[in-house]
Amino acid sequence: MKPIHVLYAVLLGSLLIGCGNLRQEVEPKGITQQPEAIVVACFISPQDSVLAARVTRSSPVLGVNGQIGGDIVDAVVVLSDGSQSVRLRPARYNTNYGYPTTYFRASASSLPILVGKTYTLTVQTTDGRSVKATCTVPDAVPVEQITVDSSITTDFGERRKEYHARLRWRDPAGQPNFYRVAGNNEYKERGSIYNPATKTYRDTLFRRTGEWYFDGGSLSADVSRDGQLMTSTRARLPPFSYSRINGVWVSTPPSGRLDGYLLNVDENYYRYHDGVARQNEVRDNPFAEPVPIPTNIQGGLGCFGAYNRSTLTLYLK
Repeated sequence: MKPIHVLYAVLLGSLLIGCGNLRQEVEPKGITQQPEAIVVACFISPQDSVLAARVTRSSPVLGVNGQIGGDIVDAVVVLSDGSQSVRLRPARYNTNYGYPTTYFRASASSLPILVGKTYTLTVQTTDGRSVKATCTVPDAVPVEQITVDSSITTDFGERRKEYHARLRWRDPAGQPNFYRVAGNNEYKERGSIYNPATKTYRDTLFRRTGEWYFDGGSLSADVSRDGQLMTSTRARLPPFSYSRINGVWVSTPPSGRLDGYLLNVDENYYRYHDGVARQNEVRDNPFAEPVPIPTNIQGGLGCFGAYNRSTLTLYLK
């Protein structure tokens, strides 16, 4: 055998041995028989008029194709600030997709959400299981400025003009802070109204409101920027429909009211939503590393977090 062939044989053998050492046999029966967990999602804020929580069951890693965890509708859900408590009662809603969903809710007036206070959420199910979590409400951080601009990009050989907004604020010094940015704006959309008496259509302008869309995500932290002026990632303003003008696809410019929201969120909220966002980015990639979703629910999964919102409003012509 030639020396180069011997070298290839040795290398191939080493690779095969290495792969064998990394292999682990997993018994599927052991995975599917793991007990389901209680999953809780609850976020509180001084600006909310309703206290709401959703309680569901986790689904097994290996199970029936398409199987998802279901709502737990008969749990006892209690929110407490240490001195007084309120029980959240189940209420049934229909989602945009037509699926009924159960939320546990109570009026925010029954337990005011105050800055600096620590709240505890407990969930008990009829089979004797219970989970709990705590969070502390952060201060509000005021928005100092909203900037609105436009840009022209080229996609697949087509030029496109879009409108964008950013928020700017001053980060409070001497403490870790976590943020989420959101917003909505009004715009005009041309459409037709049908007159059944004359059997004709009348061209008119409708005033709509839509939410901002963030291509690069809406979460941020003040790591290495403590006490500095911070600027959010760029948000794309609705609508997302275009008209061709002089060879450029132009979206409808915003007009009327424009609201920018800065949420100063606690670490529980930030870590959970950051994990969900990163998992959504890689879930269709079979070669991506798995992204674990953080949880602060003791004995279960999910998140109990708090945020405080500040708003800045502009009126555009």
